[in-house]
Amino acid sequence: MKLLKDIFGRKTSIWLALELVLVTIACWWAFDPVIVTSYAIRQPMGYDADRLVRFEVASSVTQDVEDSEWREIVKEEEMMVQKVLEMDDVETAYAAASTPIGFEALSKPIDFFHGSDSLQCWCFGFTPDSKMFEVYGIQSLTPGVPTAELSHDGVDEETLILTRSSAMKLFGTINVAGRKLLGKDGFGREEKESKYYTIRAVVEDVRHGAFDRDCSNAFLCIDGLPIHVPILARLREGVDASHFVQAHEQQVQHDFVTKHSYVRRMQTVREIQDKFVEDSWIGRQMRRNLLIAAFFALNLSFGVFGTLLMYTRQRREEAGVRRAFGATKWSVFWGFIREAWLLTTVSVVVGCAIYFQFVTASGLFDNYVSKDAAVPLWFDDFGTHFLVVSAAVYLIILCAVLVATAIPAWRICRSEITVALKDE
Repeated sequence: MKLLKDIFGRKTSIWLALELVLVTIACWWAFDPVIVTSYAIRQPMGYDADRLVRFEVASSVTQDVEDSEWREIVKEEEMMVQKVLEMDDVETAYAAASTPIGFEALSKPIDFFHGSDSLQCWCFGFTPDSKMFEVYGIQSLTPGVPTAELSHDGVDEETLILTRSSAMKLFGTINVAGRKLLGKDGFGREEKESKYYTIRAVVEDVRHGAFDRDCSNAFLCIDGLPIHVPILARLREGVDASHFVQAHEQQVQHDFVTKHSYVRRMQTVREIQDKFVEDSWIGRQMRRNLLIAAFFALNLSFGVFGTLLMYTRQRREEAGVRRAFGATKWSVFWGFIREAWLLTTVSVVVGCAIYFQFVTASGLFDNYVSKDAAVPLWFDDFGTHFLVVSAAVYLIILCAVLVATAIPAWRICRSEITVALKDE
């Protein structure tokens, strides 16, 4: 308490504390969206994206071709899949229905009904006996139906595979294999087509979109694939996807060319994810928030640094007096640091308390559509959200204050006592 009285007994300390309170409020407003968004967009999609590579198949031939030519193209692209399987470091591969799950993948909404409960799911297509689930590494939760057999015995537009969240919301359990489920598909039309689907199994959750935290999804068996679909490959464990793409780029351009089709390019799924986020609305918002945070960080640096440099230098004579009475260089230096730490801590606590009064009325940053998230994150809870961001703001300001204090304090402590006392 005596130390606090000594610190706040100085007029310059009070002005510095007021400045730090204002800085705390500004930093809270600027850094909250950046911290929350940065954490949310880096959540896992529900599968191992780091080991996935996408081969983009292209051709000058359109989808509207003669049956004989269409069959020839299908065989050529099946041969491409086989060539991918024979590549070094490829564990498994399949002809995908569209882009990777979670990045504008081809899907359709279906409303499912079980008793009085209903749920809209985004349904991803898979073909019978495909290797989609093995490639993505989506784990089966149904005993007797391992991941490698999830797509077996599939019947077009009848076989359904639910995710954990979908099964729990509709049935309250994941033991639902073999049961029937009513679905209505109409893409928003008033008169929707109704039919019953047979649940083949339940798998772990995957997200429909990179920013969608609702894992109410399903997988529906479909009748074959169009031509020129991408090939998705899963690499062996320990293989770096970026290195794989670089090492095999020339091989693919030379060998993966047929009469009608060719592989235009290879991309890692992580690269696709980064590009998707960058081009999306949340990516633009993220860049805007980063610019705002950078602006306040620069102001924090220049403003607080300048004030603290002047504040510490003004105490040169005090440091000289203490050293003249036997204090060591280190004890004087750590005295400056301790006072800066206490001053910052008190100021940030006051600033966070003031900001708390504002957010209790207006709410904390929340820019996500899904309010019923299958996997709640720390920022969904008001108390945890406030404490985490407050701690981050405190650490950022504390680091800036300690650096701005340490530089002049160390110079003062290293100077000769006579120099420090010359103006005394």
